[in-house]
Amino acid sequence: MASIVPVFVPHAGCPCRCVFCNQRAIAGQSARMTPERTREILTQALSVLPDGSTPQAAFYGGSFTAIPVEEQEALLAVTDEFLAQGKLSAVRLSTRPDAIDEDTLSRLRRHGVATIELGAQSMDDEVLRLSRRGHTAADTVRASRLIRQEGVSLILQTMAGLPGDTRETVRQTAERVAALEPDGVRIYPVAVLPDTELHDLWQAGNYTPLDNETAAVWCADMLEVFQRADIPVIRIGLNPTEELNRTVEAGAYHPALGELSWNELWYRRLRAQLEAQAGGTLYVPARALSRAIGQNRRNVQRLKRDFPGRDIRIKAQDT
Repeated sequence: MASIVPVFVPHAGCPCRCVFCNQRAIAGQSARMTPERTREILTQALSVLPDGSTPQAAFYGGSFTAIPVEEQEALLAVTDEFLAQGKLSAVRLSTRPDAIDEDTLSRLRRHGVATIELGAQSMDDEVLRLSRRGHTAADTVRASRLIRQEGVSLILQTMAGLPGDTRETVRQTAERVAALEPDGVRIYPVAVLPDTELHDLWQAGNYTPLDNETAAVWCADMLEVFQRADIPVIRIGLNPTEELNRTVEAGAYHPALGELSWNELWYRRLRAQLEAQAGGTLYVPARALSRAIGQNRRNVQRLKRDFPGRDIRIKAQDT
């Protein structure tokens, strides 16, 4: 994947405030994005990248296609300049499923938009309602099909642990997302941030957040679905920042949450393999060896407890 220069447009275009959302904490800023600031961000990023780098500009943090068209055009006019100079390879953006239509997609394509990250979050309408998303699963299906028909790369963002979520609803979301055949997915287990409705629900005892261990189990369920469908998982969990380290009060937040989820998936695979064989030596692809062994050899330790008396060894397959 080409390197990405993020340009955050916090809350821009969002018609409602989702229960979990605090973009200042997530993006580390709350100021309105301007064309001038966009130009500064891109210029500074390009100055520190290796010569010849042509990254993508990414408008993240809000629902880009829901902001007024004249504001979209003003920001895209800046990226047009960099594209024309060969300093950017493409533009990507994040938006809501109910803020996509054919005319919008045609206009974005003229500005070099090659990837759209769609905030599906859940494919369960009750979970979406409780999370105050303001759209339905059907909106995600419709928008995804339009994006793919336009020839734009589709990334679907999902969450786990939203109000009303269960392990089963999360797995069903993964199944329905996989059926849309995106080019990639992101999985964000819910972290509880201050100044959000979710924080108030949690403090009132009306919401139980996932802990990291449970989140890893649920994310491993989703990984199983996406692996089977050959859909790349781009990221699991929020990108740790100093701002988030200070502000996350509960929920799933860990610098290695993605690795913990992959560890859980490999634990299941290795356990199934041991149940089908007599010995304790397990072979995995060399590139997966670290994940199979697990952080601090956790999978080796778990398997030794599950199969006492066996000499558990996880080795790289010879190529």
